[in-house]
Amino acid sequence: MGKNTLKRSLIVGIVFLFLSTACLPVLASEEKPDFIIDDIFLWPSDYPYEYHFEYSLRNIGDSPIYSFEFETYIKIQWMLLGRIPLFPIVSRMQIGNLGGLLPGENVNLSFASCDRLPKFGSYRFSLTVNPNLKIEESDYDNNKYSEDWNVFFGQWKEIG
Repeated sequence: MGKNTLKRSLIVGIVFLFLSTACLPVLASEEKPDFIIDDIFLWPSDYPYEYHFEYSLRNIGDSPIYSFEFETYIKIQWMLLGRIPLFPIVSRMQIGNLGGLLPGENVNLSFASCDRLPKFGSYRFSLTVNPNLKIEESDYDNNKYSEDWNVFFGQWKEIG
């Protein structure tokens, strides 16, 4: 008799466990935007022989974002022998307003003029988008990006 009671209790417990998990309402995941930086590149400015650095910002999330204030933390470091970071040349927050970004869309944003940087050496450009988490995203772990560049007599070249 003790074995039958134990079996029934076990079966009833399994049925209740199944019903409690299978019958819970499932909420759809909240769709959010997600920002990444695709690339850093040189782009000609409106003035002859002047170039500025831009980065390509992409929304890889499931939701669009409309008219928003956008922050980017920018750090440009001079590198010793192209490997050892020495000191920051630029370290600042850039704030701007964007009209909107649909899922899959990208926009190019300017962040530095190469004419204002020293014309020799190696540099590391490190950018963090949405650094203060003011815009709710689905993933904050992919908001940092960096690239290394060399310049010799004004001739900029991306490393690697």
